[in-house]
Amino acid sequence: MQTINNYLSNRKYPGRTVIAGNTKDGKLFMAYLLQGRSENSRNRVLVKKDNAIETAPKDESKVQNRDLIIYKALLEDDEYIYLTNGDHGESIMKAGDIEKGLLERTFEEDPPINTPRLGVIYKKSEKVFNFFIIKKDEDKTLRIIWSYPAVAEVAHIIHTYEEDLSSFKDNPVMVKLEDTNEILGAFDNDNTVACMIKLDDDVKIFNRGE
Repeated sequence: MQTINNYLSNRKYPGRTVIAGNTKDGKLFMAYLLQGRSENSRNRVLVKKDNAIETAPKDESKVQNRDLIIYKALLEDDEYIYLTNGDHGESIMKAGDIEKGLLERTFEEDPPINTPRLGVIYKKSEKVFNFFIIKKDEDKTLRIIWSYPAVAEVAHIIHTYEEDLSSFKDNPVMVKLEDTNEILGAFDNDNTVACMIKLDDDVKIFNRGE
């Protein structure tokens, strides 16, 4: 089984990336990798605000298409933790049900790429990770959910793009979770602008240049 670094180092631009699993000693691990190619996408940092982790602009005067780049990436309530690549995490939280929440949303309105909406919802009581994606498939909208029980030293990865900028095509990729800081190796990629690592209740944020 490959590691997080093995997997990400072979991908020039996976885009926004969600990783979740359990450490060897049973701690909850969640990570979010924020990438961007355009000036608008790169004009972002991750910040902690109230009980959420949000994207925020470095320079407010340069913001375009605000609805697509500014959102709460990490949310939590009594039953679930939501980690998503857009504001659809709030839709799912308000709906109180993952399937109902996904039906209320579609892929991002950024033709011709049509970036998928994706993420993971962790159910605390059952220790289950529900990964999902909403993506365009020809003239249809696909909404797919995968459920994985927590397993020590195992995580799964899902991200927005394949190498040709088409939507993520695979099942979430299983990786060996040896080092919870492995994802920081992604800063070797110039497209990476920020990263968040959550280990149980401890959350750390890393922004390029800080």
